[in-house]
Amino acid sequence: MTARRPRWRTLVAGVFSGALFALAFPPFELPLLAPLALVPWIAALSTEEKRARGLVSGILFGLTYWCLSIPWIFYVVTRFGSQSGTMGALSVFLLAMFLAQWPALVAWATVAIAPPRSRWRFVVFPFLWLASEHARANVYGGFPWNMTGAALYRHPLWIQSAVLWGVYGVGFLVVAVSALLAASAVRRSGRALVFAGVLALVVGAAGAFLLARPSKGAGNPIFVALLQPNIPQESRLLEKRRAANYVAVIEQARKTAAERPDLIVLPESALSVYWESSAVLRRDLTELASSCRCALLFNDVGTEPGERYYNVARLLTPEGMGTPYRKVHLVPFGEYVPLPRIFFFVRQVSTEIGEFSAAKEPALLRGKLGPNPENKSVPISIGTGVCYEILYPLLSWKQVRDGANLLVTISNDSWYGAGGAQAQHFAGAVLRSVENGRYLLRAAITGISGIVDEKGRILAELPA
Repeated sequence: MTARRPRWRTLVAGVFSGALFALAFPPFELPLLAPLALVPWIAALSTEEKRARGLVSGILFGLTYWCLSIPWIFYVVTRFGSQSGTMGALSVFLLAMFLAQWPALVAWATVAIAPPRSRWRFVVFPFLWLASEHARANVYGGFPWNMTGAALYRHPLWIQSAVLWGVYGVGFLVVAVSALLAASAVRRSGRALVFAGVLALVVGAAGAFLLARPSKGAGNPIFVALLQPNIPQESRLLEKRRAANYVAVIEQARKTAAERPDLIVLPESALSVYWESSAVLRRDLTELASSCRCALLFNDVGTEPGERYYNVARLLTPEGMGTPYRKVHLVPFGEYVPLPRIFFFVRQVSTEIGEFSAAKEPALLRGKLGPNPENKSVPISIGTGVCYEILYPLLSWKQVRDGANLLVTISNDSWYGAGGAQAQHFAGAVLRSVENGRYLLRAAITGISGIVDEKGRILAELPA
């Protein structure tokens, strides 16, 4: 009995830590578990002698963590893909297994790099974790969902360092504390425990300093309105409801325009017709922009010769329509289907147009807002992210580099039911504001919509 315990300890620790780590993120939101969850697994890996067992522990960690984090995949596949419960469960398992490769590589490399009980295993683990999050966000098109730093999204004090090194650096600091706590437990090292406390203290003090520091250049204040029509996906997919849904959104926009905002943001998929093909839409939105002397940011489908379609965002001002933003990062199995002969059934989950094209580089939406009370028009450059591409840090960074003074993301999260996807999506978006020092507006058709200031403080929020 005693001889067998070390053999399975690392595997059990992987499962246990994976479950605890999932609890740190929405919908559970127990952020204190972010630095604590990995401690049992790191401690077990520090004494593990077999690389293969370390690898398997990483797979078990990933499977446990992701199966608990993405149950909404089951809802999408069964509810909107018309697939069986077996196919829904298999979809969750396969995606979790695919994503488990990253913690598996971290665990394998940790065991391979240094001998058992070496302090170097504690040193290299946070760096390997950092590399794995970079890889997960960029390799195979990337899946930057539930990055470690996003677990702290409701606690601005602890995410201020994102201004220096982004969500990746925040995650690195979290895992560095985990490694120090594990070293303290395994090596009976009071010094490691002190280092963990000092690191947390420094991060907290730096966060407090940055939160208290005045923002650079307040700029011109603008009055913004975010629309959340709360139209369920089931209703959107019914042909007989299209006209009624359109009227409901336009009426909501008209009531909002009566309050004279500078900018009205409509969420993704809010309108059931398209700018290029609908004279009614062009008339209604143009009248709205003219009547309130405001700008409208809305989602649309753009076309090009050769049957190329783009998921786009447009900015309409009283002066007219500017160049649209074309989505760069498409949603696999939603806006395009990789390997369509294998994943033929996923087409049933895709929206009205099964195959979108992706833009190569992000553009800015430019226009003028106002006039404001001083009778001045305010020029604005908006960095836009459509749906989950706001989770890609580099996208927003490029837009701010090119002159964006406001970040806006529009989304349709009504696909996902009550499995936590809406809150996970919102959590990841919050970090973009801190990284870039810009306000972030988020409009989602069924929530979560919100306004986040340039330091990551959530100023307003409409729940899902």
